[in-house]
Amino acid sequence: MDIFSCDTFVALGNSTKSGHTIFAKNSDRPVTEAQPLVIYPAADHDIGTQVRCTYISIPQVEHTYRVLGSKPFWIWGFEHGMNECGVAIGNEAVWAREPEELENGLLGMDLLRLALERGSTAREALHVITDLLETYGQGGNAAQGMEHRYHNSFLIADSKEAWILETCRRRWVARKVKDVAGISNCYSTEEDWDLDSGDIQEYAYSKGWISRDVPFNFSKAYSAMSLKHRAAQPRYARLNKLLKAHQGQIDIHTIRSIQRDHFEGESHAPRWSPADGLQVSICMHAMLGSASKTAAASHVELIPDGTSTWYHAFACPCVSVYAPYTIENALPQVLSNAGPTYSQESAWWSFERLQYAIEQDYPRYMALWKPIARALEEKFTEEAISCPPDDPTVRENTRELLAAVQKMYLQITAGSAASDQCQHLPMNRIAMERANIQFEAEAR
Repeated sequence: MDIFSCDTFVALGNSTKSGHTIFAKNSDRPVTEAQPLVIYPAADHDIGTQVRCTYISIPQVEHTYRVLGSKPFWIWGFEHGMNECGVAIGNEAVWAREPEELENGLLGMDLLRLALERGSTAREALHVITDLLETYGQGGNAAQGMEHRYHNSFLIADSKEAWILETCRRRWVARKVKDVAGISNCYSTEEDWDLDSGDIQEYAYSKGWISRDVPFNFSKAYSAMSLKHRAAQPRYARLNKLLKAHQGQIDIHTIRSIQRDHFEGESHAPRWSPADGLQVSICMHAMLGSASKTAAASHVELIPDGTSTWYHAFACPCVSVYAPYTIENALPQVLSNAGPTYSQESAWWSFERLQYAIEQDYPRYMALWKPIARALEEKFTEEAISCPPDDPTVRENTRELLAAVQKMYLQITAGSAASDQCQHLPMNRIAMERANIQFEAEAR
């Protein structure tokens, strides 16, 4: 069974400790699909210029903003990112009663990047997406090696407001966030929304998706009855439960704990570890070759009239380290390098390989790695809060981080002992074969 997952969430200033909006996303993608971190500069463009997205070309605008984003290595668009104006966006795959468009159009990730390049506020970015959606549609296979088509939902935030935009082909509804909100791979708009494409209710009535005799509920009318939603609903409920539980006291440490959540205290302990992939959790570990896992995670506190620091983690956030970056940085090339197979010149692949090593026996090896990882993370965070990182700081952080990753990887794989508890090792064997990874002890 295919299991796909992602989670994006926001806490407005009325719900955070600092009074600033915090945006976050866990990006879950097919196993071994590398997701580098990139920055594209602001640019002016000649009238009549076309921009080539993943599958189609569309007219370029006269000016595009500087953007920072995390993207599947082969796709033009972003899974999550922010721009120089302080707009941050993440998207989710959703499935509707209406089949996806089969002709190639703009991927949801393309729409996300285009909105960041063209939108100076959350509301402006929302309308960039809806205008492009109505003009070009959303379509195209969003994965390699498998068929993966879907509609999209988006969470769009700036320092003043946030919007949830949910789409079905070229139709859409949008609602303004009031305090905290999270979205997963299911529609979440019910009876109330603020903006729409114009014929949302009448189209559903004409299709027989909902009766005129009951209150109109967008989610119930448009959602597909799909096993994919069985994976989404528990995460959606867990995500929003955790946000509500911490409302008013949310800071980046709260956000990180949510991004690293595996339903701890509810269903894993004592028999299972997160690495087994048994639970479709916010921090997602894969059980099947056709499933998804968290490829990258990020969060940003959106500072009005100031520098917002983007914290980014490669691979599953529970085994990773959030390192700080700003939109002004020039990123070291190792952060932006990634391809279909392992490369020592790629930060993403370095973390992914370490994750495979740790997952041989997650409880044992996380006990070794976690103190080191969290100490680095706390050091980076304290420095970034004191002063947003400049380019020399980013380079030194990257060097220190990857050195620690390499050292731990060698320590684990030099003489790996058999696990003393059930571990889902076949999945990682499949992943390692795809990525041309061989552990040190096996290579000798």
